[in-house]
Amino acid sequence: MSEQPERPDTTPMTPLDAPEALQLGIVPLRPLALPDLVAGMAQGLRRNAAALIGVGFAVITATELLRWFVSTLVFGDVPDARAITDRPRLDWAEVRPLLADAALHAVIAALLGLLLVAVVNVVVPRAVFGHTTGARAALGAALPALPRLLLLALLTAVVFGAIAAVAVFAVFAGGSAGLLLALPAVAAMFYLVIAFTFAQSIVVVEGGNPVAALERSRRLVAAVGWWRVLGILLLAGVVFGLLGMIVSAVFGRISGGGALAEALAAVLSGTLISPATLVLQSLLYVDHRSRVEGIEGLWRKAG
Repeated sequence: MSEQPERPDTTPMTPLDAPEALQLGIVPLRPLALPDLVAGMAQGLRRNAAALIGVGFAVITATELLRWFVSTLVFGDVPDARAITDRPRLDWAEVRPLLADAALHAVIAALLGLLLVAVVNVVVPRAVFGHTTGARAALGAALPALPRLLLLALLTAVVFGAIAAVAVFAVFAGGSAGLLLALPAVAAMFYLVIAFTFAQSIVVVEGGNPVAALERSRRLVAAVGWWRVLGILLLAGVVFGLLGMIVSAVFGRISGGGALAEALAAVLSGTLISPATLVLQSLLYVDHRSRVEGIEGLWRKAG
């Protein structure tokens, strides 16, 4: 009796099973694991330092200078929280400048940071396919996306502001029961923070309008895994947060503290942490879009 030939294994091979995936740029062209994302982030920063770190330094420095200028103009100096930390009781007149300065800093950082967001999302899709982008070329390609990014930021602020208003109203109007009514609003806000992660990348890379970008981001995040995005961003936030705290502590100890030392530490840590965080988010967008729709659309865009 003749020996029957062995039947071939018909189980489809996933890209992660491939022994050697094609790699043209900073990441292999297959579904990305966490080590791929970390390595791609490092390679992207190294190969495009002028565009990513250079623009990051300019944005962070401009943020700190503008904050210093406005705070000095309004309050006479940048408010220092350490001046009231040892007080047994806090006076609203002392706390108010600190809160106003923090809000001012957040608004300035968010607005100027849109330029860095646009630059990163110009550079990263190109870097995936092996292209290196200089600062001038990245800025030229990023500037047209700024109005859409600004509209997206305003729309997102309205959405989260409305949800927060519902939660606050429930607490004040319902008393103890209002706390239970506010929980769904808090959960919705937490869900949407992650679901909208890719909206900025979509606005820059795909040129979509802000409303469509929010919905498309939600679908791309859900298609691969909301929890996956949460876990990666949470891990990155913890690591980068600890790094920023270490830099601030070391710089403060060396320089003796003060508002100037805090500003210099913020520039030093933010120059690396801000671009690195945005590069990681952009790579996550590339990964999720490629898993769901294939790599062809990004290939044409990068070309």
